[in-house]
Amino acid sequence: MKDILHQYMKKRYQLKETETPKYQFPGPVITISRECGCYAINMATALANKLKKVTGQEWTVLTKEILVEAAEQLGLHPRQIEYVFESKEKSTWDEVFSSMSNKYYKSDKQIKKTIAEVVQAMARRGNCIIVGRGGVILTQDIEKSMHIKLQAPIKWRAQQLQKNLGGKFEEMITYAQTIDSKREILRNFFNTKPLKLSHFDIVFNSMNIEDRIIVDTTIKILKEKQII
Repeated sequence: MKDILHQYMKKRYQLKETETPKYQFPGPVITISRECGCYAINMATALANKLKKVTGQEWTVLTKEILVEAAEQLGLHPRQIEYVFESKEKSTWDEVFSSMSNKYYKSDKQIKKTIAEVVQAMARRGNCIIVGRGGVILTQDIEKSMHIKLQAPIKWRAQQLQKNLGGKFEEMITYAQTIDSKREILRNFFNTKPLKLSHFDIVFNSMNIEDRIIVDTTIKILKEKQII
């Protein structure tokens, strides 16, 4: 499965070229950031399908694919770099020991740098929707881009998590807050400062607005801004 996915990514984005081509008009790209409990994949998939009909071109939803491609470029298994998305870091002793004992050792900084390069390469090639992975920060310089945030009250998000994960309500509140904090730490690494609402073009309340309405509204804005 990993080989099939990598071959697809290689063919679709040509990320293994020694030199990334300079695109005169990079994008279009859409990024979706979400608070924990605001599920984005189904909405992103519906958006990609509708964009295909509107533009006549294929659109791809990217999230785990970024992890796979970054790991491939580093010569590691995706599990070996997954901790970065959990906002965990190796201790100084772990770094020293790993660098001395493992020929495949990669530092946290090197891993994050590769992730950033993969995200930016995918975004420049366009026709993609990047869910999380620091996409909102890493694609701010692309003119043909749109940045969406999904948020909702913490109690509602905890209820959604209960439906999908089980567990006690109070535990889901703590879980949501923990995941939100980890995602913010990763975004701040790429941005060096806290994320602001001004980084987003539009913010949706997932509790009150259905995916269908989010998709239709996004398409309309993309057209008005001449992104598509």
